[in-house]
Amino acid sequence: MTETMVTHANGAAIAENTPKRRRRLRSLFMLRRPAKFAILFGLMSVALYYGLYTFNADIRHAAEMTNRGDKSMFMLPLGIAFVFSIVHGIFTDRFWEALGLKAKR
Repeated sequence: MTETMVTHANGAAIAENTPKRRRRLRSLFMLRRPAKFAILFGLMSVALYYGLYTFNADIRHAAEMTNRGDKSMFMLPLGIAFVFSIVHGIFTDRFWEALGLKAKR
């Protein structure tokens, strides 16, 4: 038996719930801040790609209308590209930072 095991009078072994053991399990599942942000922005990036896939016909229609002369929707593709660029860039930065790599500044 190990040091963390205690036996009853009948010989059945039970494990102790010591604070040390709970701290180890809690620290196992705790993530550092860059890892949390990497997961958050990764999920946001996945959601953006899912939205792009889901609404591609509407976005394409707006782009075609802009190409035909209706200039009221010209900012839609630019805005989408800007949002994708920002979210994916932050995700990439936090991902590499979570792995321990930092760019020279």
